[in-house]
Amino acid sequence: MTDLKELKQRLLHRYYVLHAIYGFSYVFTHLYNQLSNVTHFSELNEGDLKAYYFLAGLSVWKGFMASTAEELASVLLLYGKVFTCLVLYWEYGFWKFVLYSIGWGVLSTFFPQPWYQGPTKIIELSENMLREKVLKPKKNKGKSPAYSDVDDIKGPRIIELKSDDEEVEVEAADRVTPTSKYWVVMLYANWSVSCLNFEGVLAKLSLDYDCKHIKFGKIDIDVFPDVAQEFGISRDPASFDLPTLLLIQNGVEQKRLPELTVTKEDADGKPTTSKTNAAKNAITRLGWSKKAPTVIDTFKLNRLRDEKV
Repeated sequence: MTDLKELKQRLLHRYYVLHAIYGFSYVFTHLYNQLSNVTHFSELNEGDLKAYYFLAGLSVWKGFMASTAEELASVLLLYGKVFTCLVLYWEYGFWKFVLYSIGWGVLSTFFPQPWYQGPTKIIELSENMLREKVLKPKKNKGKSPAYSDVDDIKGPRIIELKSDDEEVEVEAADRVTPTSKYWVVMLYANWSVSCLNFEGVLAKLSLDYDCKHIKFGKIDIDVFPDVAQEFGISRDPASFDLPTLLLIQNGVEQKRLPELTVTKEDADGKPTTSKTNAAKNAITRLGWSKKAPTVIDTFKLNRLRDEKV
């Protein structure tokens, strides 16, 4: 259960505060003015009653469906601003609606929704780190997989002296550090709201399941497009591929979320997908549950954590 102190850390951000004021100040003012002229809530105009009930119903439904506090807060703010736009249009006409919409756009430009602000054990990966630490290393003749070429090493080094006074340079931070057996890696993009809202779920899982043989990471596929191509992830903003979550064991992908139908290869070795499977994959990408129990059950995290290594 998330405590109040952590929620304050995550939600008392200028984005949520300013957008809450902008989105709900008119809603509450409008409701207060209407209630001042009646003795009971049920005496309000029938159209207004339906609008308020609809807004309340959507908010309650989203409260059950939201995966994180950030997702719930951002959606409620969206509902409030849309509701305000509609009321302004109905009561004051087109231009008030346009002015409010412009203000909404300006506010969103200068104060975009922040990424997860709470505690986490997720490691931000680069492409080199992904290949060296997470994925199965490619075999190179004449090289030991535990070492890198001296020219490729960045950062501080340690110089060791052998018995014959020969100097050998090795990387200081990672000389013989073994990779973890399991990695849970999120492929994300900074522009994706779904990724932004899902990071809170992954952060909570990282706090609960991070151990010596299970690590959590994330990699930005906009910064490292080769990774997106390697795992068959579309970077098109209109696609529903993000976020994609991978379970990697000993450098090899075992499972992923969303779970997609495996494509078959034709005689030329090119992947082929039937229309039925393509439709199933589209629905799966759009509708998979981004809640912690889904990840725990699909990746069997409880069993992996208890595994003896």
